[in-house]
Amino acid sequence: MDRVDGAQIVYPFTGTISPYAGDVDQATLIWAEASGLLTDGLRQKSQRLQYGVLAARAYPQADRDTLQIAADWIAWLFFMDDQCDEAGIGRNPQRLAALHERFLAVLEGDPPDSGDWNLTRALADIRRRLAARATDDWLRRFGAHVRLYFTANRWEAANRCQSIVPNVATYCAARLFSGAVYACFDLIELAAGIDLPFYARYHAAVQQLERTANNIICWCNDMLSYPKEMQHGDVHNLVLAIRQEYQCSLSEALQQALLLHDRETDTFMKTRRQLPRFNPAVDMALERYIDGLQYWICANRDWSLTAMRYALSGTEPVLRTRFANS
Repeated sequence: MDRVDGAQIVYPFTGTISPYAGDVDQATLIWAEASGLLTDGLRQKSQRLQYGVLAARAYPQADRDTLQIAADWIAWLFFMDDQCDEAGIGRNPQRLAALHERFLAVLEGDPPDSGDWNLTRALADIRRRLAARATDDWLRRFGAHVRLYFTANRWEAANRCQSIVPNVATYCAARLFSGAVYACFDLIELAAGIDLPFYARYHAAVQQLERTANNIICWCNDMLSYPKEMQHGDVHNLVLAIRQEYQCSLSEALQQALLLHDRETDTFMKTRRQLPRFNPAVDMALERYIDGLQYWICANRDWSLTAMRYALSGTEPVLRTRFANS
């Protein structure tokens, strides 16, 4: 086995999609154009990739305005990745660190100025809209998760500069943060119209559900995208880390990655069945939050299997979302 397909990535739950998908997707392109994010090279690709459709699958329960913010945030992650690559920043840890600190300052409320990059001003617009509907605690948590995402990205950049190949355990520990998944999970609360109390959100079982959902999403991406990493000489991929550490064939490494992914899915379902009970209102909110994790898992797979972002020339599409390394 040197490739996995949708028939092999199976979950014991199903996804759905928001009725606002088409409208939101078009509005995200308009927002990106107005924000100066669509270079000539990105315009056609962005129309094809339908970031708004990914958001509509990930947050099908959201109202129209909240879904639009989520779609613009997802699109911003893609545009940041592409523009950093185009400018050569993605392989320069020092320049990347300076840019990240500016982004984080904006997320904390620092207004953009005339010298800021278009990406910085676009992020300020997203933050303004989030602040209109989120609590201060939520904004701080979101910012903390974005900081962890940036830190993991710089770790990857340093590895590339020094030709370091991480072992499987190290890779998996960093992988939890290198895809911005936790920050995207934060948006589930806004989409579902819930505000989980800290004792529920930070309960060990809920934390495990988030961690396993994150792994499922990222490892699914890795299995679909490893040919692209090989093509570009990037080692940050579960399949390639397994092959390197255990000196096995690609087919064996892919089979092992699929086994780990499926075991994580089993852990997710077992943990969900063993959730504690709090009170009726909190229990209902928690169920909605966990439904949101499941929507994200399905959205990631379903969108990845139709998007064209990571197609390799001359082959069938090899697919990947921003929630994988690039």
